Amino acid sequence: MNFLAIKRIFLFLLLLITIKAGAQTGGAITGKLVDANTGQVLDFASVSVTLKADKTTKGIQTDVAGNFKIDGLKDGVYILKATFLGYLTYTKDSIQINSSRKLLALGAVKLKPAKGVLKEVVVTAQKSTIKLSTDKKVFSVDQSLVSQGGSATDLLTNVPSVQVDVEGNVNLRGSSNVRVLINGKPSAISGGSVSDILQSIPASAIENIEVITNPSSKYDAEGQSGIINIILKRNAQLGFNGSASATVGTQNTYNGSLNLSYQTSKVNLFGNYSYRKADRIGNGTTNRITYPGTDSARFQDQISNQTFKFNSHNVRAGADFNLDAKTVLTASGNINIRERNRYQTGNTSITTRNALTQQLIQNNFSGNSGNNLDLNLDFSHKYKKPGQELTANIGYSSEKEDGDENLSTITRNYGFINNSSIFRQNNTTDGKQRNLNLQADYTMPLGKDSKLEAGYRSTINRNDNNYLAYVLANGSTTNFVFDNTRSNHFIYNEQVHAVYTNYQRQFGKFGVQVGARVEDAHIKTRLVDSVNQYKQDYFRIYPSVFLSDKLTENQTLQLSYTRRVSRPRDRQLSPFLDRSDPLNFQQGNPTLQPEDTHAFELSYINYWNTLTLTSSLYYRYTNQNIQQVRTPLTATTTLTTFENITSAANAGYELIAKLTASSKFDLTGNVNVFYRNIKGNLEFNVPQASGYAFNGNLTANIKPIKKLGIQLRGDYQGKQVQAQGYSRALYGFDGGVRYDLTKALNISANVRDIFNSRKFGSIVDNTNTAFPYTQESFRRFGTRTALFTVSYRFGNSGSEQKRQKKGQDQDNGGGNPDDLGGGGPANIK
Repeated sequence: MNFLAIKRIFLFLLLLITIKAGAQTGGAITGKLVDANTGQVLDFASVSVTLKADKTTKGIQTDVAGNFKIDGLKDGVYILKATFLGYLTYTKDSIQINSSRKLLALGAVKLKPAKGVLKEVVVTAQKSTIKLSTDKKVFSVDQSLVSQGGSATDLLTNVPSVQVDVEGNVNLRGSSNVRVLINGKPSAISGGSVSDILQSIPASAIENIEVITNPSSKYDAEGQSGIINIILKRNAQLGFNGSASATVGTQNTYNGSLNLSYQTSKVNLFGNYSYRKADRIGNGTTNRITYPGTDSARFQDQISNQTFKFNSHNVRAGADFNLDAKTVLTASGNINIRERNRYQTGNTSITTRNALTQQLIQNNFSGNSGNNLDLNLDFSHKYKKPGQELTANIGYSSEKEDGDENLSTITRNYGFINNSSIFRQNNTTDGKQRNLNLQADYTMPLGKDSKLEAGYRSTINRNDNNYLAYVLANGSTTNFVFDNTRSNHFIYNEQVHAVYTNYQRQFGKFGVQVGARVEDAHIKTRLVDSVNQYKQDYFRIYPSVFLSDKLTENQTLQLSYTRRVSRPRDRQLSPFLDRSDPLNFQQGNPTLQPEDTHAFELSYINYWNTLTLTSSLYYRYTNQNIQQVRTPLTATTTLTTFENITSAANAGYELIAKLTASSKFDLTGNVNVFYRNIKGNLEFNVPQASGYAFNGNLTANIKPIKKLGIQLRGDYQGKQVQAQGYSRALYGFDGGVRYDLTKALNISANVRDIFNSRKFGSIVDNTNTAFPYTQESFRRFGTRTALFTVSYRFGNSGSEQKRQKKGQDQDNGGGNPDDLGGGGPANIK
């Protein structure tokens, strides 16, 4: 590994993007955005000025201290607007810039919170799709045209830094060890069915997606590469409001959603119902050579086809109760009911010396039905002292998954004696999961430039999965009998108790944040019919250090270190040998240890009038790295299991850029280049593996006329090393268009995977075993889809609402009710 070369490349790229913009001439407007009630600074809020004469606009985001400076302004009269998520828009009209006043210092600009008022009615200007801060990136995905009518999985593929593989599994910066949360809290999705539930959540129900690549000690320590937090819409505004949408498309796609809300000064009620139905057609090929390069080489070629049928209902409702001016109690619930049926066919031919020796024909069906229930009670109280706050949460979630599976394999042997046999197996699955979350967080300002955070959290999780197998009785073609050797009842219990503290201090332009999270974890697993029980208890401290330097008004540099953990889940731990596929056995490993990761990151953020850049150099070193290991049992059968493969390291550079060339065109790009080094372990036939990889995406938004929007997106994932091989490159292209018929009614259409090119490929080189083999595979989860959507907004968005808010608008009466920010629970601790 040439660390010197990669170091030079990274330093050159970092130096290239840190070159300051040329000196600006003309006038300037400066100020500092703060909360009108608490005086707390509003970092990374949006500020823009518009020249009245020609309507040209310049915009910027505030820095970590809430400051902004918009320069390069020519003489004229301007309108200034400041917006921030969850606050009323601040507007100041008739700002004069001329020869006698080139600099206007506004001082503290106070924004009033829109308490309980979340988002949406009439959008008069497109809000920023990306908000960058020192600890997270917030992506406003409700404007993604290429994902409208799709699922949460489709949305995640549009988020920079995030990749979704052929099975719907989520990756962050090339690592699948990522923590996925809903509304900042753990859910039953942590039990291994993440991809299924993300497929069942409609994209229309999601407001924002937050990406935290190097979380501090106040956040959950779970997840090697970080946290992805999905914020669901609440759609609350003054009075009664709502929206509805309907989608139809290819592959039997039918989606619909209804959002309703009602708000008074004392209570805010919100609800959402979403329906999703779709088919996904996939296919694949696998070509394996056992004893490659010899006269006795055996060729195993498989063609497979599959169809997934999704059907889901999602209901979310809640209420915010304003107990007094500083205390809010929120009760909310979410129910997800889903069905997923999968039809699979496969044809495998085995040849030796150009002669067909065996053929396997597989016809499998699986039907799954499940439901999730999430209940949360949240409390928030702000004290008289600005910035002092107490929050608490009690959360309960459950998941139930029932399934039926019918497996059929016909084996035909050719040679001196031709014969055939049929193997049939019926399985039923009864899965239950329960999660309980208890937490409290407290923030105390210690002075003008420092504060202390502290908190507690306990999570209690229980998974109970009962897998029952039935096979044909001897000599029978219809009578199935219970087979204990193929059945499996596995129970997983986990308790994690944590406390944390975090101290922040600002020394002028230099900031320091240090913290520690202490976790006491207890994991117990067992097969019900086995005498063996497995237990893991460990006590760990997870420190974090963040150093930041405000180089200029528009530039911030941050260096951070955190320690993370990735605990193996039930599928990886269950010792049951799954033989349902006669060619590919699977088995978990109950002795797997948690991965321990040390993460370093150097981040740089720069804002110009039209360009926003965030770049990061990162390094992750993981002990007890968990890898999927394939071991050939015979010349045709492989066992896949999981092992702790010593260690692995990732060193990379990531760049996210947002260019707003004009009100008619913007471009968002993301590039992630990294070097992966997996330390081998010959005990498990895993050799040393290392190599460079990169992925990237580019999204363009075009608005040729006021009512028409066009979005184009392309993505590419390069070749990437894995244990015992590597994955091939993956790429695709999407497009979407939207037309506003009226202010409340719009139509849109999109096509995903326009060129039908997204398919996952891999190479396995496993030649240092008793049955050496190489294998090449291609798989596709879904093919090209086209969707058409109609959306309508209704409610109290007209003159009545404006009269209600007239007294709330700030400064020169310029507050715009259409520009209210959106939010949602974001307490990811």
